Amino acid sequence: MPVHSDNRSQVGFFGVVTQAQSYRSMLYLLFGLPLGTVYFTVLVTGLSLGVSLLLLALLGIPILIGLWHVVHGFAKFERALTMGLLEVEVAPISPLPERSAGLWDHLKNLVGHQPTRRAIYYLLLRFPAGIATFVLAVTAIAVSLGMALAPAYMWTSDELNWGSRTFDPFPWSFALVPLGVVFVFLALHLMNAVAATCGEWTRHSLGTEQHHHRLSDTNGADKLEEPDTATRGVGEPAHVW
Repeated sequence: MPVHSDNRSQVGFFGVVTQAQSYRSMLYLLFGLPLGTVYFTVLVTGLSLGVSLLLLALLGIPILIGLWHVVHGFAKFERALTMGLLEVEVAPISPLPERSAGLWDHLKNLVGHQPTRRAIYYLLLRFPAGIATFVLAVTAIAVSLGMALAPAYMWTSDELNWGSRTFDPFPWSFALVPLGVVFVFLALHLMNAVAATCGEWTRHSLGTEQHHHRLSDTNGADKLEEPDTATRGVGEPAHVW
């Protein structure tokens, strides 16, 4: 679950610009494109090379085993990045199966490891998701700052000629400033919301199933114990189950 969620919910519309989390969310969205490109390139290249060599010879076995270990390292990095920039608690990455006696048996155990397979799906989807988050962040920053700082670069622009009329855009550029300032706050709120959604996606994709089951079992046990203590009479003795 998000850390310091109460503090974030108390931030008003204008207070978002003073929060460090807003700029960490911006960095996370901008990192999506380069990281997604690296993940996609490594996975597609490794899977293509490993499967092709596996069909022709046994050279694909060590390549695929190494790729699974690389995926495990990428998943750990994504967990650290999400926890560091977005302050979202992600369960520890499930360890890979221990090495078997033979390489083929070890590869089968790795391929059947469900957490690592979920990590592969997640890392592949990070590429299109990274493109979307990068475009969103760059567009939001460029549009909002472009309008807010319009007079800074409009004063050097030449006059526009519309037929026989001459139009100077510099005086009119000041009308964009208040609109651009509002867009700055809207852009920060939007990037925070998108980054929080990405953090929840990472938490559900990379978190271990045992961790989620343990949390749900603990919450269920607490809920079952509450009626017993609430409905027990004051003068009734406690039962030992």
